Amino acid sequence: MSQETSTSGSNLVAAGIFLSRIAGIVRTVVIGVVLGSGAAADSFSFAMRVPNLLQNLLGEGSLSASFIPVYARLVEEGDEKRASALAGAVLSILALVTATIVLIVVLAARPLVWLFTDWESDPARYELTIELFRITTVGIGFLVISAWCLGVLNSHRSFFLSYAAPVLWNLAQIIALVVAAAAALSVADGALLLAWAVVIGGLLQVAIQLPRVRGYVPSLRPTLRRSRLVNDVIRRFLPAVGARGVVQVSSFVDTFFLTLLVGGAASFYLYALPLYVTPISLFGFSVAAAELAEMSRRSQQLNALAARITPALRKTVVPAGFITAAYLAAGPTWTDALYGWISRLLGRGLTDPAGILVIGYLLMAMALGLPAAITARVTQNTLYSLGDVRGPARIALVRVIVSVATSYLLMLQLDWLTFEATSIVEFGAFPHWPLWEQVPESRRALAGVTPHLGVVGIGLGSSIASWVEWTLLRVRLRSRLGSTGAGAVSSNWGLNVFVAAMGAGAAMFMTTLTPLPAPVDAVLTALVGLGVYGSLLWIQGIRPS
Repeated sequence: MSQETSTSGSNLVAAGIFLSRIAGIVRTVVIGVVLGSGAAADSFSFAMRVPNLLQNLLGEGSLSASFIPVYARLVEEGDEKRASALAGAVLSILALVTATIVLIVVLAARPLVWLFTDWESDPARYELTIELFRITTVGIGFLVISAWCLGVLNSHRSFFLSYAAPVLWNLAQIIALVVAAAAALSVADGALLLAWAVVIGGLLQVAIQLPRVRGYVPSLRPTLRRSRLVNDVIRRFLPAVGARGVVQVSSFVDTFFLTLLVGGAASFYLYALPLYVTPISLFGFSVAAAELAEMSRRSQQLNALAARITPALRKTVVPAGFITAAYLAAGPTWTDALYGWISRLLGRGLTDPAGILVIGYLLMAMALGLPAAITARVTQNTLYSLGDVRGPARIALVRVIVSVATSYLLMLQLDWLTFEATSIVEFGAFPHWPLWEQVPESRRALAGVTPHLGVVGIGLGSSIASWVEWTLLRVRLRSRLGSTGAGAVSSNWGLNVFVAAMGAGAAMFMTTLTPLPAPVDAVLTALVGLGVYGSLLWIQGIRPS
């Protein structure tokens, strides 16, 4: 496989992801307008954590580490019979395990919501969360099967459809939200309609991929028969699930942390997350996904593998720097461009300037870890292609420990900061002592309270943990390949950070020149920052590939 073909693959992945992420951002904007930042938005934010948890636990991440490397080698060898048998067995096992977990979660929804939230004192929010939780969990089976379809199609170098398919998932939810707004449903009823759209969208996402999968695997037959290849996938799968599991446990811990903060924190996190995840998917995951199958085909040729990792990592370094610069320069500008102006125009949703600022500050905090999060995806998939699943699993555990500890302390401190209009003021002493003391429950349970900055602490903790993970993955990769494979991570890295800072400074200066409508200001800021950043990179001879 030529480097040009691989580049084409990563471009197709990026194009599919771009469409789905744009649809996802539109979906999130519409959620902000229809649900706002009240109890219904908080409840839906929590209810979506289970689909995200199980999809990552059993789906794309674990299959990338286990199924794709084995299946891709069979496809490369032209062994259609064994490839079809393996695909059918993995599908059957995955469907059985998923169905069992979904049934358990639906039956145990009430104790799980009790365990992972602190909302019993707010009965309306508590009961709505339980109901939403049950509905959205039903859709997880479709999302996991969709991830299996993605694994098959990626192995056959068919990249675009699987990554564009989530557009249907997002579109179903956008339509549900528009219907809810047009019918003037209450925010609680709108959230329920949205939850059912999650299920319908998941079904559509699978339906559009299955014909293409059957085209590549015409003799596909579901079976529970175990073979040496199936055992090999399971052997890789279990540590991968462990690695994804500790990360997702961290995600659930973050969800619990959000319930400990002043009301609205969970919805603010929901609105910032797509802006953080999109560049990771576009510039990190697209390269990692396209390279995984190719690296798996060359896993026995370390020199060839090392030769691939260098350009793959370089593709992520340049965009990582610019996106970080853009977010750090003007986080509140971007969030106001997406959420604030349209909410003000329609007179509903996220109309509070303080809430927009909190989302913007959270985005800036998350952006500090973006370069590490983006490049780590390629490094992690390189280790997967080498059959090294346990190493990334142990590193993931370290990341979780760092994230939980730092997020907890930082969020509790920052939750003592609130707003008077749009100026940050202290609510009690800051820094606060003891470090672990929460804002009083009477304040946290108060409806319509001015937003606090506690959620920003979770973003900062996540960024610190991302850099720890990146460092440990790089060390692990060096131990497997030598310095050649990881060299691109450090190559020009310091200079890249410098020019990113220059671009950020220029973009930040742009925001102070004149008060423009939020979308126009955001676009001009991006153009100025990109122009300065790109020019400096060009002068230094740094290219994305």
